[in-house]
Amino acid sequence: MTRVLCVAALVTGLSFGAAAAAGDQEPPIRHDIVATLDPDHGTLEVTDEIAVRGRDALEFGLARWLRIEDATLDGRLVEVDGMGGEWRVELPDTGSQRVTLRLRGVVPSPPPGAGRGAIPPAVSGPEGAFLSGYAGWIPLTADDWVAYRLAVEVPARHRVVATGRLEQETLGETANRAIFAAGFPAEPPALFAGPYTVAERRRDGIRIRTYFHEDLAALSGDYLQASAEFLGRYSAEIGAYPFPDFHVISSPLPVGLGFPNLTYVGRMVLPLPFMRGRSLAHEVVHNWWGNGVAIDHATGNWAEGLTTYMADYALAAERGPDAAHEMRLGWLRDYAALPPDRDAPVVAFVGKRHDAGQVVGYNKVAFIFHMLRDELGEAAFTEGLRRFWREQRFRIAGWVELRQAFEAASERDLGWFFEQWLERAGAPRLRLDEAGASKESGGYRVTLTLSQDIPAYRLGVPVVIETEEGTVRRRIGLEKTEMTASVTTEHRPTEVHVDPEHELFRRLLPGEAPPILRDVTLAADTATIIAVSGTAAERIAGQLADRLLDAPRRPETREASGHASTPLLIIGLTPQVESVLGNLGLDGMPESLAGRGTARVWTSRRPGGAPRLVVAADDAEALEALLRPLPHYRGKSYLVFEGRRAVETGIWPPEDSPLSRRLDP
Repeated sequence: MTRVLCVAALVTGLSFGAAAAAGDQEPPIRHDIVATLDPDHGTLEVTDEIAVRGRDALEFGLARWLRIEDATLDGRLVEVDGMGGEWRVELPDTGSQRVTLRLRGVVPSPPPGAGRGAIPPAVSGPEGAFLSGYAGWIPLTADDWVAYRLAVEVPARHRVVATGRLEQETLGETANRAIFAAGFPAEPPALFAGPYTVAERRRDGIRIRTYFHEDLAALSGDYLQASAEFLGRYSAEIGAYPFPDFHVISSPLPVGLGFPNLTYVGRMVLPLPFMRGRSLAHEVVHNWWGNGVAIDHATGNWAEGLTTYMADYALAAERGPDAAHEMRLGWLRDYAALPPDRDAPVVAFVGKRHDAGQVVGYNKVAFIFHMLRDELGEAAFTEGLRRFWREQRFRIAGWVELRQAFEAASERDLGWFFEQWLERAGAPRLRLDEAGASKESGGYRVTLTLSQDIPAYRLGVPVVIETEEGTVRRRIGLEKTEMTASVTTEHRPTEVHVDPEHELFRRLLPGEAPPILRDVTLAADTATIIAVSGTAAERIAGQLADRLLDAPRRPETREASGHASTPLLIIGLTPQVESVLGNLGLDGMPESLAGRGTARVWTSRRPGGAPRLVVAADDAEALEALLRPLPHYRGKSYLVFEGRRAVETGIWPPEDSPLSRRLDP
């Protein structure tokens, strides 16, 4: 499944189509492709011999920039009917047929701003060519999966790589050639070429390669090592890696794309440390979840959340419990910023089209797997994943198959768990209504009353009791809207905290959720003030607002911006920003940020409780430097930038939690 990388600097979730499925079934379509590509000029010639069976016509789509030179059916010239990119070849019967198409065209050049928003499905230039499997550069049928053999020739200054097994490669004085094949169920091949330096190593029979532009060649060793480590790690955790190759490819586009057995990453991002760590791990795991087991999109996308949990969260947990807690709390802060009318059940998530999809489809689903592991225990959870992999490898699978695997591993009925977390929108809201302690013979008794909203969730609520001699931890079952429970302690209790480490997916209460950028950027009714006029900075500020906001920007009105219950976004140059804040009677820049960097960004609450986000830059250049990086920090409360680099980020400290109480037995 083609995916956009979920990485700190490339956070999107576009899906280009359904991936492979069908296990041991014979593929309905087989392609034998011979292609010649010149990335410098974009010229492409393709001959595709298509083996078809079980249909009376071959219907397919083609890119509009390709033309059909001729078509033959079992060696005889035939007519191709259609127009506008949709074509049809009539077949004499439903037996086995061979249709051969010769195609010719010029791959489009990169458009201005390519990769910032819409991702070109096919693009070619001197720094590299990219042809998605769904770009129509070969005949594209409606089949979920195909098999193929692809032989490609490019000029000698370029190297070529594609999805599928690298079977053969020949480097010559005038041209380089390579052959790729997918006998396993696969999505249509994606093709890449560029002036690459290639480095290689092997791990457990897997060929690992980097295809990097020359200025990045020194990074190859680190990427090969990290890729080998991640492939070994997840093979041990899940099951053997399902492909013979894994490649990391440098892209001239400022994008990050994931494909079966390779990842295609912008050359400006590859040098960043997070890319070799968490983001690379995320892409490696997707070769199991999403590519090795395809997603049944009709029942919801489980793969993004599971991959986030096994890669992003697992690596954070290895850094220690504080880092893991920070990630869980970040997910809950993001969810708190999601307007209720933009929430949806997990089963409705198919792929990320906007920031709200990230909150539900990635973060919430990852949290669900975290709670499932707590519910089942480490051994049963791991066995459930391994069973799911064994049974569904190269098949389409959904939440039903996941549930069945975990039920078999744990020998438990988990219908209640999957129903409440997948089929309901929303999340429980816990309250600590009463808490007290009393002295008893031999110790103390802590009594607390917990409640939640309707509909009630079945929860195991973590409770932490601080005593004069240490900490007591318990998990209290809560299935109704209210219950009273007690915990005995040997030593005098001093405080009680309900879910202090945020182990449950729930709605944060006031005091637990300081404002973050998403509180403003996700709101549909945000009022925007551009605090600069008549200069290039005004245009840049408008562009930045459009990139930050998840909904279309509303024209600013003084009435809306002055309303205390309306989320407010203010973007501009520092003197004008300060003037606007003063005119609206709002607090100015926090002292901790004043005079630092070239731009400051901060959130706060307006007097009526609505969130406010302010972006103040020194000049137009400093404002423009925020266009790419700032949208990737929506989970922060404040930032200081030096040009494009965020030199300080953070979350404002929370207030006192309503789920904590002091005890005085």
